[in-house]
Amino acid sequence: MVYGVSGILGAGPETPARADAMAVAGGKILALGPQAALRRRFRAKEEVDGAGALLSPGFVDAHTHPAFTAGRAAEFDLKCQGKTYLEIAAAGGGILASVRAVRAASEGQLTARVEENFRRMLRHGTTTCEAKSGYGLSLKEELKSLRAIRAAAAAAGMEALPTFLGAHVVPEEFAGRAGAYVDLLCQEALPAVKEAKLARAADVYVEEGAFTLAQARRYLERARELGFALRVHADQFSALGAVQLAVELGAESVDHLEFLSDAGLEALALSRQTFAGFLPTVPHFLGQKADAPARKLLKAGVPYFVATDFNPGSSYTPSLAEAAHFARRRLGLTAEEAFHGVTAGAAVSLGLGARKGRLEAGFDADFVLLDLPDLAHFGYAFGENPVRAVFRGGHGIALVQ
Repeated sequence: MVYGVSGILGAGPETPARADAMAVAGGKILALGPQAALRRRFRAKEEVDGAGALLSPGFVDAHTHPAFTAGRAAEFDLKCQGKTYLEIAAAGGGILASVRAVRAASEGQLTARVEENFRRMLRHGTTTCEAKSGYGLSLKEELKSLRAIRAAAAAAGMEALPTFLGAHVVPEEFAGRAGAYVDLLCQEALPAVKEAKLARAADVYVEEGAFTLAQARRYLERARELGFALRVHADQFSALGAVQLAVELGAESVDHLEFLSDAGLEALALSRQTFAGFLPTVPHFLGQKADAPARKLLKAGVPYFVATDFNPGSSYTPSLAEAAHFARRRLGLTAEEAFHGVTAGAAVSLGLGARKGRLEAGFDADFVLLDLPDLAHFGYAFGENPVRAVFRGGHGIALVQ
């Protein structure tokens, strides 16, 4: 039993207004309510004193790239001096720099780094995440990356939903032969990943310098044929029609959207099934002025989530509380909207809405204690971690600061 909390965030409508305790058993939430009432109903084997903290669902990060081995801090210096993301990539940096580092690492070395990344995320309250490959860009290296994600998640205590991002960019050995690389992805890589049961979803980056709309269509249609869920990087630097394609093919989400077109907005508004993935730390990190038009999307009834896009090159943060700050400041979200984006909204986008992202009877007992006085303070501060304690499946996770 968890007791003595000052408030409960993300609780269902049946939870009493004066609830200050939660009963847990078998990795699931049994009930929420006043401490005295729960003590009459249940005999606790273990108790956790919330000591005035806010009780929150474990955060769900629906867009991360944890399978890397080296940071790209030198590139950040270039960004701060005015170089753009695309200019750095064209000069041989960017994603391809991370690819070279991953290929040079053993599977054990990569697994250890991914585990470290997952532990960083757990310390900031994320108990479930979507985890992309995409820094291997060959069948051998992508399979290595996905195995590393699986092993690291088990070791760290993270529930990670793996996504195959073989279509991140065209690798150096296929320079000038993007079509041949898409052939490899469709004919060999996607079937091999499916046979090995290493990913639930497939993702593609549609952008200048990455993949064209026609190439993305071919890749996504093959992925859908094989039974993968679809997720798409879209409209980050230019609107190429990827949002409309994603909606047409029934993708779970389209993420970035800083240059969302009117046609893309209309497609999402009519769909109301494909989620808008807001990644507000990325424009900040890259020094961009453009942001996703979050208020327009919410007004149109488009479902959404807020994610970190944790990666070494364009958003080097594992903190969803930090992402919530930028969602509020840059996207104009309220505290309640930002909180929904990192809990229930993210969970539903990953097909987990029946067991993650809320504190309700029957849901997974993934929860965090926050040193915040109320919901209005979620995303108010930045540069600090509000998480006091993290529990997954009802068990506390040791947080090495």
